[in-house]
This record gives sequence, structure tokens and C-alpha cells, in this order.
Amino acid sequence: ANGISSTQVKDARVSLMYFNARHVEKTIVKERSPVLDMGNLVHALALQPENLEAEFSVEPEIPEGAFTTTATLREFIDAHNASLPALLSADDIKALLEEYNATLPSQMPLGASVDETYASYEQLPEEFQRIENGTKHTATAMKACIKEYNVTLPAPVKTSGSRDALLEQLAIINPDLVAQEAQKSSPLKVSGTKADLIQAVKSVNPAVVFADELLDAWRENTEGKVLVTRQQLSTALNIQKALLEHPTAGKLLTHPSRAVEVSYFGIDEETGLEVRVRPDLELDMGGLRIGADLKTISMWNIKQEGLRAKLHREIIDRDYHLSAAMYCETAALDQFFWIFVNKDENYHWVAIIEASTELLELGMLEYRKTMREIANGFDTGEWSAPITEDYTDELNDFDVRRLEALRVQA
Repeated sequence: ANGISSTQVKDARVSLMYFNARHVEKTIVKERSPVLDMGNLVHALALQPENLEAEFSVEPEIPEGAFTTTATLREFIDAHNASLPALLSADDIKALLEEYNATLPSQMPLGASVDETYASYEQLPEEFQRIENGTKHTATAMKACIKEYNVTLPAPVKTSGSRDALLEQLAIINPDLVAQEAQKSSPLKVSGTKADLIQAVKSVNPAVVFADELLDAWRENTEGKVLVTRQQLSTALNIQKALLEHPTAGKLLTHPSRAVEVSYFGIDEETGLEVRVRPDLELDMGGLRIGADLKTISMWNIKQEGLRAKLHREIIDRDYHLSAAMYCETAALDQFFWIFVNKDENYHWVAIIEASTELLELGMLEYRKTMREIANGFDTGEWSAPITEDYTDELNDFDVRRLEALRVQA
């Protein structure tokens, strides 16, 4: 936007060198951070809650029944596995194979002696007793007949190896049973990384919700919004509640005639420079134009007696009074207030502070002085550093008193 803003005037009060680098040459770039600024979140909730989703992405709520830990994954897997029809174990398959082998006719022994060989030969079916009667029954000839017979017998299946190897053997003798076994669902693995367990659960229930995946998708932040955790949102909502319940702040923030972050443009009469302002809040009360800025602070450890002085210091140090004076002049405001709210967890007090006439005058004089310096910088191209002269460091009053006390002791 055209025009010098109050933020730019404050930067010039840091030094003209800084103003030039930030806003003229733009060699100092402040990028928008995706890290949450609680002040921005409170601003959105208190001033424009309807626009919250446009700027912020709130951590998704984990639905009931979603898997959150390895233990919940393991619990599901165990229950799933227990519900499956039992698979044949390796021992079960081995027993079936051995039972089958036991039904097979035994091989005829070759015999260790001629007599044993002859006894086996005599038990062969006739068609395998090929030695002609009346000829000599040699051991070699009889063994050849026995071997010929043994080859015709069904071979026993193997009964050793892995479960898969045993299943292959079972398929030879009972393919129907193996086909039935193949129809059964295999149990899910119960070991591995959390990612492994997630994939296992997905294989049987693709629609299941995983907390990790919900949160990972949120953290990817494809829309580039500011991420807000549930805890941060809870804190901000508590701050919003404190503001709305405060008798004065609540009226200002919910007034029917209020306008939020309206931009005003003008010309600085003395320098001719364009200026722009955008107060947080403004409202018209019977012809009286009132402006306000909402400020979040952290003053949990400031004693009550010193709080007003601390808030005054906050206004002066951060040039809030200068902004207020600039707002009042450019936006034609008659009164200006600050709505301070403490953001520390569970300690959300509110202070409504009006800018006095003298405070606004101080801000206006400092504003005009700085505008003259900015105009001179544009005219001359000279943007002075914050320190331009060599100097000797002197003791302040406190240091002088310490010095005098030590001199007495010396």
C-alpha cells in the first residue's frame, strides 16, 4: 500500500539507516513466519473471528476410535488375529503327511543275505518274479526284480522343512485341503515399526483413522497458513473470553457500530509525504469517534504496585503513543484507547488505558520530527546510522553513587 505507515515511522526512530534498508532499498526483508504469534491469533478471535480459518490452520481433533499409539495398533491386530479361523500349523501338516505315508505299502527290502533277498523275492507279485523256474536264483537277479517292483510303489511325501514346503507336499496328496487353507486370511504381523503396524492395520481396514496421519497432513500445511495447536487455541479462546467478559473491553469489541482494521490515507501537511494508518478498532458514539488498539502482553511477574508504570513504559518504548497520535490525525479520531490483555497461561487480566492529551501531543511531536527526518532522507539520499559521532562513555547517576561509596571504603 502507498504511504508511510506508523510501523515505518517507528522503524525510522530505530534509525534512518534501518528505515532505508527496510522500506526503501528493501535489503532487510522480514518474511511472514509460519510460527504462531499469540498476539495475531488473539487479534483474529477478538476482532474478526469470522476470518479465523482464512489465516490459521487449527490442529485437527482426533476422532474417537482413532489409533493414536503403538499399543492401540497392537490391540487391534491381536483382536483381529484372534478372530481369524486357525491356520494349520507346521506340526498339523506334518502329522497329516506322516499319516498318509503310513498308509503306503512298504518297499520290499533287498535283504542283506541271499536268503533274505530270496524271501523278499518270493513275496513279489507274480508279474515281477521274472526268473524262470529251473534257473539259478542269483542275488543280483532277484534284487533287480525287487527294485523293479519297488519303483512302482507310490513315493512317500517329505515330512521336513518350512510350513510352506510342507504345504507343497500336502497339495500333492490333498489339494482340496490346501485350497481351503489358502482361502483363510493370514494373521497380521505383530512386530515391526509403528509404520509397519499402521500398514498392517490398513491392509484389513483401509478406512481406519490414524492420529499420526491426521497430524502429519496438518503439519504439511499445503495452504501456507499459520499452524495453531489445540492447546494454543484453548489459550487464545480463554483470552478472548477474558476480553469479552471485561465490562469495557467487551463493549468496545462487540459495539454494533464498530469497524475493524479500516485503512485511512492522507498527506502529511509539513512534509507532503503520503501516510496511511489502520487502527485495530474504531467506533462512533454519538458523533465522538473512538479508536482502539488491542495489545497482548506478558507481565505475569510484575507487582501490582508497579504495573501502571510498566504499562506506561511499554507504551513509550514501543511507540504506541506515536501510532495513536498518527491514527487520531489521519483517521480523525477524537479519543484513543489501548486494550491490553495479559497472555500468560490462566492469568488473563485486561487493562483499558486511554491516551491522555499530553501523551498524544508527545506522540505527535515525535511523529512530526521523524517525518521531517524521513523527508530529508528522501531529499538528500542520506540515511544516517544510529550512532554518528565518537563519544566517551560516562557514568550514570547510579554508577556515580557506586563509585562514591567505593571511594569511601577504599
